[in-house]
Amino acid sequence: MLWKCKYCEFMCEKRGYLLKHYRLKHGNYGRTAPFPCLHQECVCTFNSMNALKVHLAKIHQKTQVPQPIYTAQVTFQCQSCDFSAPCTEAVFLTHLRSTHLKVNHRVQCPFNGCNFHTSVYSTFNAHRSKEHRTLDWRMFRPEIVAGNVTNEMAQEYHEPPNDTSESEDNEDSTNEDLHDLEKQLEHNLAALFLKMQTVLHIPENTVQEVIKQLLQICELAQPLLHNAVKEILKPHTNVEDSVVEELVRAAEKGNVMMKFCGKNGPLSTTKRRAAYVNKNFTEVKPVEYLIERGKKCSAVYVPLHPMLQKMLSRADILDKALSIQKHVQHEYSSYRDGTYCNENDLLKGDEFKIAVGLYTDDFEVSNPLGTSRKKHKMSAVYWVIANVPSKYRSTLHSIQLAVLCKASYVKEFGYAKILHPLIQDLASLEQHGVYVEKLGECVKGTVVYVAADNLAAHSLAGFFESFTVDRFCRFCMATRDEMQAKEVNSGAFEPRTIDAHNQQVQEVKQDPTKAKQYGVKGECVLTDGLEHFHVVHGYPPDILHDLLEGIVPVELSLCISNMISKKYFTIDTLNYAIKAFEYAFDDKTDQPQPISHSFSTKGTIGGNGHENWALLRLLPLIIGHKVPEGDDAWNILLLLKEIVELAVATKHTEESVHFLDCKVSEHRELLQTTFPDFRLRPKHHYLEHYPELIKAFGPLSDVWTMRFEGKHKFFKRVIRNAHNFKNVALTLAVKHQKMMAYYLDTSSFFRPSVEMDKVTTASIRSYPEDVQQVFCRKVPQLTSVLVASSVSVDGVTYRSGMIVSVGSCAGLPSFRQIKQIVALNTEILFICNEMTAWYHEHLRSFELICDSRNPSLCVVQLKDLNDVFPLPAYTYGQHLVVTLKRHIIC
Repeated sequence: MLWKCKYCEFMCEKRGYLLKHYRLKHGNYGRTAPFPCLHQECVCTFNSMNALKVHLAKIHQKTQVPQPIYTAQVTFQCQSCDFSAPCTEAVFLTHLRSTHLKVNHRVQCPFNGCNFHTSVYSTFNAHRSKEHRTLDWRMFRPEIVAGNVTNEMAQEYHEPPNDTSESEDNEDSTNEDLHDLEKQLEHNLAALFLKMQTVLHIPENTVQEVIKQLLQICELAQPLLHNAVKEILKPHTNVEDSVVEELVRAAEKGNVMMKFCGKNGPLSTTKRRAAYVNKNFTEVKPVEYLIERGKKCSAVYVPLHPMLQKMLSRADILDKALSIQKHVQHEYSSYRDGTYCNENDLLKGDEFKIAVGLYTDDFEVSNPLGTSRKKHKMSAVYWVIANVPSKYRSTLHSIQLAVLCKASYVKEFGYAKILHPLIQDLASLEQHGVYVEKLGECVKGTVVYVAADNLAAHSLAGFFESFTVDRFCRFCMATRDEMQAKEVNSGAFEPRTIDAHNQQVQEVKQDPTKAKQYGVKGECVLTDGLEHFHVVHGYPPDILHDLLEGIVPVELSLCISNMISKKYFTIDTLNYAIKAFEYAFDDKTDQPQPISHSFSTKGTIGGNGHENWALLRLLPLIIGHKVPEGDDAWNILLLLKEIVELAVATKHTEESVHFLDCKVSEHRELLQTTFPDFRLRPKHHYLEHYPELIKAFGPLSDVWTMRFEGKHKFFKRVIRNAHNFKNVALTLAVKHQKMMAYYLDTSSFFRPSVEMDKVTTASIRSYPEDVQQVFCRKVPQLTSVLVASSVSVDGVTYRSGMIVSVGSCAGLPSFRQIKQIVALNTEILFICNEMTAWYHEHLRSFELICDSRNPSLCVVQLKDLNDVFPLPAYTYGQHLVVTLKRHIIC
């Protein structure tokens, strides 16, 4: 029976060996990957080794037989002699050493794809230890291995060979293991220091001071060590102090801190640690380049091709990029379902091509207020591998830095000069591709979209940045006056097309006075430099700035002011209700702030996108009981609430897209009827394009700027701790690439798909008969199950008390309340209370009823959920109410 590591190919016979391997190779010495349970059938993960040990002791008793990985009986054939016999890998390697290398015969490395040759015994051992640490017959060259996998050698697999050179091999193996252990500990310590510097944002001088103090403590502890050794040896023999001193010195040599961080150690100084990281970690260094000759203005660029190669060389990233979700006709769940991708000559089809998503924005790294405002404002370009599903690429270290410079340089020199090296690499990616070692071929790719707020999008795309111009829309030829009178779905506005836009750009070049006529200032530098990207199909709308930070705060201000004037409530009453509302689960993080008394004058309630989204969604539960049914201002907000739910949905069908179109039209009509003096903003017009743009780009929540803007926090924190403003762009880029070197060195680039917390066991006899039957159908003769207080699946956390949507009734989603979370082998199940739901029109929410006296339990699987995102339930009067965050497709 073999135990196999869940992070790498390591296998061993004893559970204790695998624990040691976890601690050494994947331990929390600067690494972030949690410890998974050793048992292949268990999905539990833990943040510390102690927690894993407690779990193994409580849940998986030592008497329990582990699930075997495989047992092997393989025939090995030597290519240097007639040796051919069924044996283990260790026995075959012993044959090569004793029969050939001992007499200086030249031997080729038996591992597949390795061209190493040697006739030196020790050189062969060193090569095998360094390059091929895992013994697995499947890694050997095909001509060496014969036979099949059987069940005849379970107990013999990896047993020590019975050979005359056994003792010598064991001695060599021990020396190799000790050498490997020393190197791995050195690497772990370097990873810890790198994490302190880049992830925990501890300044380098502070790290050096910590090392210095720890070394001093180790030196001061020598008398204690001396006395401890002396006390141990005293009962046995009279030992001279010189012998004790020698033993103490030997112990000090084994002290990791003293050995690697002491005087002349490889990690003793900042310079030496940097050299170690440069040599042993995957670091792509940023390049600083002059924007224009003769001027001391520079930008920083992180080369695209090397970064792509380093990322795609990791199996976990490549596997995610290659995973193509099966397309369902008339369903939009990713960019691949959009018409723009399917019309792209390079990206269409099933062959793997790299889809790059770009993002551009300006951000202030320090002093957002005061005399230094805008002095250190930076302009950044980030990118992601869009092939990776959004649930994985939403992690901040999946977002890569491309270009960084002062924002003032962009205005002075233009995007063509700032982005020149990036565009060159992107053009090379289109024409020649980038070599992916694990695929053994060059893979081409191109830019699939550029995410940005409207100002940045228009600036890079070549449209007018001012939205007061007549032709303000990058999607169609609507004018400001026409927008007030006509809807997009009326078909009155001519859409921008590739041919028409190209013609307009040429006319503007010849006659700049036509710029305002077309709303086009010039050519997009990406369109000019790339063959398979065009501005008309490359700039999706942004839900965050259009809706959550644009339309929502404006209309909340307008409608709340109207309802206050009708004396439904006062601003103080509303603010008190907002503060007193008992927010649950994730809503606690995004809970809205009280509204300023001057909101009506400003015409907006302000706030960030998360807070505005939470306020709009929960406002019916906060203050809905004070508003009479049928109020027009209230209905405007309810329609807007439904529009937001549809816009942020992660999956769409033709029906949901049409439903969004109807809701946008209904909302516009009621808004203009209720407030005839209110002029629609350009963002209202962009909103009317959403239905057609969902069909073009896929779900708009996949291409919004929400997660990209979260990346700014890293750079702001770096500069706040560095206090170095001499060359801000280079300082930030260097620190970012060191952070990426740390993450690329971790065991797993992504967190495990399933993470469980506070796991206990429960007897299946404690469950109702129908639940027991479900368990037994899945795992016969089951006696107990694992129960967790919470579980995180692909970043979505489920807890007891949350509401999930399962199935439908009369066209509306049905709901269940999670009572318990159970792990049945590798499957997550929810024990839920069945609930009856009624739709409350005035609240745009669902009232839930559960028979508290005789609750009916059911078992829900993850695949049964209508939507993977759980919801909190709130008390509204005497009722339990749930309000949606995203539109649910039943």
